[in-house]
Amino acid sequence: MKTTQPDKAPHYTRSLRALVLEDNREDVERMEALLRGVGYILSLEVVNSLAHFQKQLAQADYDIILADYNLRAGTAIDALAVLRKSGKEVPLVVVAGASGDLAAVECLKQGAADYVLKHRLQRLPVVVERLLRDKAYREEAARLQEQIHSAQEEWELTFDVVPDPIFQVDRRHRIQRVNRAAAALLGLKRSELIGRSCHEVLHDRADPVPGCPVERMLMTGKEERGDIEVALLGKVFDATASPLFDSHGVVRGAVHVLRDITERKREEEALRRSEASYRSLILGATYGIFRCDQDGRFLAVNPALVAMLAYESEADLLAANVVRNVTRDAEEGAQLLQQYRQRGRVDGIEAQWRRKDGTLIPVRLSGRTVLDVHGAWQGFEVLAENVSERWHLEDQLRQAQKMEAVGRLAGGVAHDFNNLLTIVSGYSDLLLEKPEAAATMRGYLEEIKKAADRGGTLVRQLLAFSRRQVLVPRVLDLNAVVANIDRMLRRLIGENIELTTLNEPRLEPVKADPGQIEQVILNLAVNARDAMPEGGQLTLETANVDLDEDYTRSHVNVVPGRYVMLAVSDSGVGMDAETQAHLYEPFFTTKKEGQGTGLGLATVYGIVNQSGGHICVYSEPGQGTTFKVYLPAAPRMETAAAESTPTRRCLPCGSETILLVEDEEGVRTLADRILRLRGYKVIAAANPTEASQLCERHEGPIHLLLTDVIMPTMSGRRLAEHLSLMRPELRVLYMSGYTDRAVVPRGILEEGAPFLQKPFTPESLARKIREVLETPQPPLPRRRRKES
Repeated sequence: MKTTQPDKAPHYTRSLRALVLEDNREDVERMEALLRGVGYILSLEVVNSLAHFQKQLAQADYDIILADYNLRAGTAIDALAVLRKSGKEVPLVVVAGASGDLAAVECLKQGAADYVLKHRLQRLPVVVERLLRDKAYREEAARLQEQIHSAQEEWELTFDVVPDPIFQVDRRHRIQRVNRAAAALLGLKRSELIGRSCHEVLHDRADPVPGCPVERMLMTGKEERGDIEVALLGKVFDATASPLFDSHGVVRGAVHVLRDITERKREEEALRRSEASYRSLILGATYGIFRCDQDGRFLAVNPALVAMLAYESEADLLAANVVRNVTRDAEEGAQLLQQYRQRGRVDGIEAQWRRKDGTLIPVRLSGRTVLDVHGAWQGFEVLAENVSERWHLEDQLRQAQKMEAVGRLAGGVAHDFNNLLTIVSGYSDLLLEKPEAAATMRGYLEEIKKAADRGGTLVRQLLAFSRRQVLVPRVLDLNAVVANIDRMLRRLIGENIELTTLNEPRLEPVKADPGQIEQVILNLAVNARDAMPEGGQLTLETANVDLDEDYTRSHVNVVPGRYVMLAVSDSGVGMDAETQAHLYEPFFTTKKEGQGTGLGLATVYGIVNQSGGHICVYSEPGQGTTFKVYLPAAPRMETAAAESTPTRRCLPCGSETILLVEDEEGVRTLADRILRLRGYKVIAAANPTEASQLCERHEGPIHLLLTDVIMPTMSGRRLAEHLSLMRPELRVLYMSGYTDRAVVPRGILEEGAPFLQKPFTPESLARKIREVLETPQPPLPRRRRKES
């Protein structure tokens, strides 16, 4: 098979007659395309066996031979033997698919001019050009040697015009002749070089440098070449030593030719470093990086991608396919590949990938298409980022936003409901106090009172979930709280459940409302009991923990720091992921109708969050459940102090003057009647503005301000601060169903601030009034006016 015309205009015109020993047509076409691409006018003879090779070699002369290493009946080493036997000096380049270093070395030992791997075939034009150039120089050197014998003057003239430095040396390396380029290289006159050894003038050594081509040539009697570094000049040369024979055919010396390849070596070293740096970057990357062909077969992968997809090794993943094995759906994966091909690149596309164990992970993909030397599409290079953590955080954020919205709704409903319950419960109590009430009527009133009390419990749970209840926090020991309710818990859970407590001996204190923390423990214990109908193990554990940034990055609204953990674990039925997703929503329950309100865990969620902590659950079906409550550790300097509430008999009546401020008319009327029935003088106001006016106009003393916390124009706290400017002796009692967090952060009043929770009874109101009036306490601090 012969082709003699180029497919396109060459960069330069140069004929090349090549003999190709190759049995793979595609490889022949690739070599032909590369050589034509740099401008060679090819005359190509292709043979596929050693026999044909030997025959063709005998019939014609060639500029170069390209031989595959693995042949049908032999190797390139056998082809080299045939070439040597023919006696022809034709450079033979071994073109191998994949072979070891030993095979390459052996080929070079057997006379191969070079060794090119097929996956780096782009080197072939460079190698061919170098070999042809080398052949030309060898031919030129041979011609010069022939001319020396025929005409010394003509030889000297030709010798001098060669651009590369040339040294003619004897067997002891002494310089006999040098050309103009050699003298210029060393900066000496020719006469100053004659008689000196070449290793002296080039290397400042008394003996030849290791690997000296002249030394090797003297040993072999054949032309030798090799790279030598001339330290004195800071250059690297491609050195050739060709033998000079006397009339008896004995080597009498050599022609030593140097070609400056310093720049080429620098470029090769830069390329090597660049490749090493690129390889290090890919191997050390934390993101997955891969290359695949147009069908989705992996061609190259980095360790991060192997780990991301949970494959055992790089080879294990290379055997997989992006479309069939990795994308969630093969059809979807094929469509994505087609889109990537049409766009030419991908930027930040998110998809779900399947790991080897079958689990799905979200990934973010960016990359580009890969083209061959002719611009044809070959495949893709893609960077894959595992965005599971980001998706997890987004899910947590959506859940938190949903809980916040439900909490606002629940809090608003509970606030209005509280006022209604206050009126129902209060008037029920007033009627029950009347001795003339008939027995039948008293029964009805008591049922109304019970219903109101149950409604009040429900409202408190809603307020706890919505984080709008009032907390009275103090520094406390969580171990002591657990110990205080131990007996109650044992009665609550029953005899078929074993209760174990594991307390940290040196537990940090926390700042929280002890009653609410007890409620958290009781609700979690009840939840655990219901999950173990056949009995089991309930464990309460406390510990000091440090939540670092790694933890807080995967948990929304959690601040790094020191925490105290309370864990409540059971050996019950456990929960699946779907149940856990709705766990803290109000009125969500897995219990049978009538067995639960669905507010127990919602209450726990609200109390923990309002106390500045957070709660996590760990559960699997059939494996039990663990709830972990994390509360911020309180500073050691805040030592828990016992409350010094005076133990005195609370008087139900009085004669003091009370300023009553309540925007809900029904509640205001009820409180007014209760207080007047107990002998108090009452000044009632529907809003803070009216209260300020009444306070300013009243000439007598006002002993106590009884105010709602949340009102349309001004909070009860700000009203108290305002009135204290007029009446410094004024005492204050707050009342509310909840405290808005915009007025009191996280619904927490100052320690010691008197507070009455709605709905209240006539007795609780009267007792709290007397308690505030009779308990010694400093007046409310005056609020400084802002300068205008």
